[in-house]
Amino acid sequence: MIAAWLLGGALCLASGVDEGAEPGGPDRAAYEAAKAAAGRDADAHVRLALWCEAHGMAAEKSTHLNRAVLLAPDHARARGLLGYVQRDGKWMRPAEAARAVEESPEQQALMREYLERRAKARDGADDQYKLALWCEENGLTLAMTAHLHRTLQLDPGREGAWRRLGFKKVGSRWVNPDVEAAMKAEREAQAKADRAWRPKLEKLRDALSNKSRDKRAEAQAALAAIEDPRAVPSIWQVFARGGDENRQRIAVDVLGRVEGSGASTALATLALFSPHPAVRSDASALLIRRDPREFAGLLAASIRDEVKYKVKPVDGPGSQGELLVEGEDARVRRFYRPLQNPTLLPGDQVGTDANGNLVANRPLGSYVGPIVSRDDAASFALGLPTAGVFSPLGGMGYDPITGLPMVSGVGAFQTSQQRPDVAAATLERAGVPSGLSQTVVGRIADSQASVRNAFGAMQLYGNTLRPIYQESLQIPLQQMMAEAQTSALVAREQLARDVADIEAHNAPIRDVNERATTILKTVSGEDRGDDRQKWMNWVLDLQGYGQPFRAQSQPPAEVVEQVPIAFQPQSVALPTTSVVGYRIGPSCFAGGTLVRTLRGDRPIEQIEPGDLVLGQDTTTGELHYKPVVEVLHNPPNWTYAIDLGRETVHPTGIHRFWKAGHGWVMARDLKPGDRLRTVGGTVEVVSAEKEKVQPVFNLLLSGGDNYCVGSLGLIAHDNGFVEPVAAPFDGVPATAELVAAKKP
Repeated sequence: MIAAWLLGGALCLASGVDEGAEPGGPDRAAYEAAKAAAGRDADAHVRLALWCEAHGMAAEKSTHLNRAVLLAPDHARARGLLGYVQRDGKWMRPAEAARAVEESPEQQALMREYLERRAKARDGADDQYKLALWCEENGLTLAMTAHLHRTLQLDPGREGAWRRLGFKKVGSRWVNPDVEAAMKAEREAQAKADRAWRPKLEKLRDALSNKSRDKRAEAQAALAAIEDPRAVPSIWQVFARGGDENRQRIAVDVLGRVEGSGASTALATLALFSPHPAVRSDASALLIRRDPREFAGLLAASIRDEVKYKVKPVDGPGSQGELLVEGEDARVRRFYRPLQNPTLLPGDQVGTDANGNLVANRPLGSYVGPIVSRDDAASFALGLPTAGVFSPLGGMGYDPITGLPMVSGVGAFQTSQQRPDVAAATLERAGVPSGLSQTVVGRIADSQASVRNAFGAMQLYGNTLRPIYQESLQIPLQQMMAEAQTSALVAREQLARDVADIEAHNAPIRDVNERATTILKTVSGEDRGDDRQKWMNWVLDLQGYGQPFRAQSQPPAEVVEQVPIAFQPQSVALPTTSVVGYRIGPSCFAGGTLVRTLRGDRPIEQIEPGDLVLGQDTTTGELHYKPVVEVLHNPPNWTYAIDLGRETVHPTGIHRFWKAGHGWVMARDLKPGDRLRTVGGTVEVVSAEKEKVQPVFNLLLSGGDNYCVGSLGLIAHDNGFVEPVAAPFDGVPATAELVAAKKP
């Protein structure tokens, strides 16, 4: 007992922190009442200590933390608030822990050997795994964890690493039992709530249509009293599903009184997709009064790009129309080429046929065609369908080698199409409606590969191949002119139908985009149009996250499609058109910021994976050492100068610190007077000013989400995702809570 009191005295002397003066008056009276109620409850003394801290009663805070330690020597939150960390089964200050390592020859030797092995280990899966096994054999469990994580980053199939990290294989997945257990518990809790709420809500729904006014009033009152977030799935099933307007309006009314992201998500879904304007309007009106962080992500993710297109109309016979569909992955150019009026050439003989219709007799002739590949030549011979990119320079020329007329062209290219289903899938990925894309089936193959080959072909130096065509024509001029007019009308109608299909696809997208952006503009005060990525960037900033790295996008592939005109001419006379030969011719914290490690304070840029850094569990308040998994050397960015009186730290604007009694707060949101949690105490912010652009660094930990920086040991978040804090570990209890029940 005497030893315990001596320990308490020592802790009192060691707990000097940056606190304010002690108040009197009502706070002192409230303190005395809470002190009497605390009794021998360690948790009650910790809560009272936090209350004292918030009210400037530093000595009393220390007294009650030490009292809690005397009552429960391993009370992690009390020890953490006093600035103690557990190391090798003993509670000590971080400096003592680091000194213990320095003063232990065995620990020093082990640490030196570890650092030497780490320096020699290559950044490969095998070397990292071997180093992890050595750490395991030598009791360096935390360092082992860091190297096992790195092993899995390099080789996700390393089963031994998964097992040593505590994962279990279920089917083809590795799962964390703790996470699975938490998810299972959540599912079971929600299922239990569903079993309770659904029949109750169904009875209330039926009572709303009861003939008795009293029963209807009772049901309405019961619905108005619902505040349980776990009731949201049942509310959706009973009232929102099915599209009934009256029930959906009831769902909106009930959900509007339920707090939490579940209710906000349900309201956002109704605001976007309900078929009833009144329901959408009511849901939108409720949403704009809620926390946008609960629903803005869903709204932004619901914004979709319309299929963008341009149209060149078909003006008449021989006038090529075009529909250019611009997708993210491909630009689809669909050509609508009607028949052209027959052209008379010098030497054509105009006359009439037996029916009195104009005809032209064109003498037999030969010409050299555009350049083709050897594969294309084989395709012609086999009669396989072809497609390609052809850039004519216009007109007919003469081949200087053969003396024959030659189609003048550059980059002529044709590819045999043997996988038309791939082209259809490419068009669908580009945003073309399924019905429209199916018209491509059987007419175009792997379009992206075709385009790549096209470009490759234009860069080749070697022999080229041109087919030599020989033909003889008798041209029914009058019939061909009539059919050319009909063909132009059909092509114009096909182009119009395809545009109508795209518009039918775009219409619901446009409607949802308008509904989503209307709400987002209201809650943000900004107008980012219907640009999904801009709104997603706004949501990330709203949540306090930095923008993710985005690789530079590649230009979309171009897909060329000759749309078959749904008209079959009858008058085309091609008695002979054949290939008689081929003509071969030529052809991606400011530096110096100190981080508390087991080996002492070290600049952040010198930290390496495997180093053990000091942090604090924001749920229990326990101080602990956790291994660094990754050190991030980021590009230069704006930093803020956070003046704490004794020192100044230099984080980026969105880096988070633990605000005493509240939780995580971004550096850019700090104000003078805010108190930040440090190792064993708090410190007041003097000023927070934006300063300059400079290289910045961050850490990613295993088993923890924060580390201590600066000479004061500020609690700062690591590079991981920031989880919402329901109840801060150092939350200040209300005075009434402290005196509510007197403990024995």
